[in-house]
Amino acid sequence: MQKINPLNPIELFRVIPLEILKRKKSSKAKFNLMPGSLMYTGEIKMDKVKMTAIIYNGDTFEEITLEDVADLKEVNSADKVLWLNVAGLHDVELIREIGEHFDIHNLSLEDALNLSQRPKWEEYDDYFFQVCKMVRQEKEKIAHEQFSMVVGKNFMVTFQEDDKDNFNSVRERIKSYKGKIRLRGADYLAFALLDVIVDHYLIVTELYGDRLDDLEDELNDNPKQAFIDRLSTMKKELNWLRRTTRPLKESVINFNKSQTPLIEKRTSPFLKDLLDHVTHLTENVELYMDEQKDLMDHYNNKMNNKLNDILKVLTIFSVVFIPLTFMAGIYGMNFDNFPELHYKYAYPIFWGAIITVASGMIYYFKRKGWL
Repeated sequence: MQKINPLNPIELFRVIPLEILKRKKSSKAKFNLMPGSLMYTGEIKMDKVKMTAIIYNGDTFEEITLEDVADLKEVNSADKVLWLNVAGLHDVELIREIGEHFDIHNLSLEDALNLSQRPKWEEYDDYFFQVCKMVRQEKEKIAHEQFSMVVGKNFMVTFQEDDKDNFNSVRERIKSYKGKIRLRGADYLAFALLDVIVDHYLIVTELYGDRLDDLEDELNDNPKQAFIDRLSTMKKELNWLRRTTRPLKESVINFNKSQTPLIEKRTSPFLKDLLDHVTHLTENVELYMDEQKDLMDHYNNKMNNKLNDILKVLTIFSVVFIPLTFMAGIYGMNFDNFPELHYKYAYPIFWGAIITVASGMIYYFKRKGWL
């Protein structure tokens, strides 16, 4: 697995709470539509769809920007790998034309345009299809977008919501002829992109792990109300990560087990390594969810113990003052025939009795270990 330097140092996230950017709920909903009907369910993030083609093999490399799907007919991709990246999904007609050019089933295009689609891997006669969520860091935020790829013989088409992605390292490897990628097929390119996606998930989960360590230190001191607010927010975000990474692991398992001839045997060891990484990722998410739950339980126990201590003190005061109130109530009644009221030392004796009763009860409570 390649090393990736995050956009911001981890120490930044030890101070500023992480937050996964929430999507606005789209007003578009797919109701009463036939299966395979194409409809983009997200927001328009780019003015125009950007299509970039990278064509390469062991001897040549070319990167071009396409203005129209018809330009694909002019691309010479014989004995080469063609990677067409489509940034921007709002132009449904353009997506349809791309599907027709590469003979992509409408069900795959439908999943690529549906931003609520669960991550999955599907196999067709002439290609396999992967859809998942891609995360990246944006200052103190964690942004995410849907990513889809269609991988056939010597070609791959990727769909993403905008032109921001995590794949510059892969493009640089292709351009500068680093590693094995220029000598391998589209299946290896698909592995390389998924490997980068999993790498960035691991970076994000490590940041949450550091944040949990800080919250644990804060809990050992004197947490304020903001502590439980941050802990509750983290619970929601870790739940989102779990809902995303679990099906991602399932899709990598399917990728690894596939018998399609589109996947070369020499790619299999790399897919096994990818499965190990995504398994590590899902285990980290589960571990951090357990830690978050433990912190929540610890916080609740600490608050309950604090409340019990307060109630114990209030109860002791109440029990001590009950007999004193009783004594004061008796001698506060307006009766004439109170012999003690006319005695010269009645007042100091009364105070002495009150102090003796109170002191005796406190001593008794200490002997019992209640104080």
